[in-house]
Amino acid sequence: MFLDGLKAEFAEIKEITVDRTRKAKLESFQKKLAGLQFLDPACGSGNFLTETYISLRRLENETLSLLHRGQIMLDVGDPIQVSIGQFYGIEINDFAVTVAKTALWIAESQMMKETEDVVHMSLDFLPLKSYANITEGNALQVDWASVVPKHELNYIMGNPPFVGYSLQSKAQKDDILSVYVDEKGKPYKTAGKIDYVSGWYFKAAQLMQGTAVRTAFVSTNSITQGE
Repeated sequence: MFLDGLKAEFAEIKEITVDRTRKAKLESFQKKLAGLQFLDPACGSGNFLTETYISLRRLENETLSLLHRGQIMLDVGDPIQVSIGQFYGIEINDFAVTVAKTALWIAESQMMKETEDVVHMSLDFLPLKSYANITEGNALQVDWASVVPKHELNYIMGNPPFVGYSLQSKAQKDDILSVYVDEKGKPYKTAGKIDYVSGWYFKAAQLMQGTAVRTAFVSTNSITQGE
């Protein structure tokens, strides 16, 4: 969904006929891609983050291809600006955290090979210099702004867990009551009857206040059912 706007912007830049202007726009566009930050607060093994990273890097590779027009790069330095460091996740399962970090590193290596074909130069991947920002913890108890500052964040996304009221454990019910509190810190009386997934909506809505952050979660109508 977020890629639509970026692809439209890139398509407009490609139509610019003045070389100097197009080059400046492409360089600015690459910096924009490298400045975007993403959070998946229920990241599991990191599929959403990995696919997003790959999509951004492929768009960056298209940008590099237009900038260098198939010529071999002779200037020293890394042509890649988009980094796995732009991607943040929260996951409660320690094994899934390890898998998510590994998946991002593998994606980084894969995309580096694709970039080598674009810029016609060898790029060093090992030893690992970049890092994956995956936090292990209960996303309904973690302060999301401590994982990534909200005014640096652009998108929240993911597929949080759906658990109906009657199927929730006591710990999960306690999580919901700790999230759904009023300005005085008191739990809303009816919060205990809502689907577990709604805790992610509430925390996302809170974090988004006063920012330009946009959120998209995999959703069903269960968040509006029941009491």
